[in-house]
Amino acid sequence: MEELPREDEFTDFEAFSSVSATAEAGKPLRRFAADELVACEKCSRANAPTRVNCLYCGAPLPVTELSATLRRPALKNLEEWEQGFSVVFVPRGGVEPSPEDISEAASLLRLEAERLAEIVAARRALPLVRAASEEDAALFVGRLGALGIKSEIFSDEILEKQPERVRALALNEDALVCWTSPEEEPRRVGWAEVALLVAGRVVTRRVEVEQRQAKLGSRGRVVDTRELTADESVLDFYAQTGDGFRVMADGFDYSCLGAGKRLLARENFGVLVHALRERAPSAIFDEEYTGLRALLSAAWPPSERTGSGLRRDRPGRLNTESVTTVSNETQFTRYARLRLRLALRARAKES
Repeated sequence: MEELPREDEFTDFEAFSSVSATAEAGKPLRRFAADELVACEKCSRANAPTRVNCLYCGAPLPVTELSATLRRPALKNLEEWEQGFSVVFVPRGGVEPSPEDISEAASLLRLEAERLAEIVAARRALPLVRAASEEDAALFVGRLGALGIKSEIFSDEILEKQPERVRALALNEDALVCWTSPEEEPRRVGWAEVALLVAGRVVTRRVEVEQRQAKLGSRGRVVDTRELTADESVLDFYAQTGDGFRVMADGFDYSCLGAGKRLLARENFGVLVHALRERAPSAIFDEEYTGLRALLSAAWPPSERTGSGLRRDRPGRLNTESVTTVSNETQFTRYARLRLRLALRARAKES
């Protein structure tokens, strides 16, 4: 087996590996002694005991007595297509974490201590961090639990399942009938089966930048910039089976309101929400999303997508165009799905 590097070979590495565990919390940089380092079983290179995976080959590192208390999960900004695991704060009765524990937990999560204190004080199930792997998420749960902060893991597979977009409804006496498209058969949900209603707003910002390239290989010159913003009310409702449906205020047929139908979509949306709440009194109604967006954004920031293409300026001339779209719709979906999981769990305990 290859020998471990000499101490002078990993001096710089020690500083790099331990900086996240110390400097972020405002503490002096800690260096680890040679006997505190963890040898990778695959490549035999030495790693700081704060690491979960080998810095050199990426293999999982063995757990030592020291590393069990120092290991820090890897954190990175996940791409839109990457699947992650959300670590969600779960409020509980009893002793609240101390300011010192809040500060240490915030350093672990790469959050400001004030923001984490707000999340804890809200006493709502809110995301703390979105990890790249279930192993990293489990490590967060264990480390946070030791600091008196209870949390659970929810995968993107559960939280990002999109509800079906509803274009029209019928408010029958015994059931809610949902039309998702003219070609599909309507879906029926008994009023007693409606478990959750979640209201919020979806804000979408679209920035288009058009550039003209004078010569091949030269930097393009910006010739036009356009910015569009849409702010639309949204309502998700879920059955006890977990089936979800979404109503967007501006793309919905309000004929189901009958004589109660108003002139403006925002007025009709409010009337529709009231009608659904009246007919499904056993369903939980949640309208706190808008007020919690700032706390949600620490772990679930709005999604951002950028694309590019060609735009015809005039016959024979094409400009390049880049389009950046920022939206909180995925964030809202995660929030609503999280509320559903917790609501169904609470209902199961009561029955």
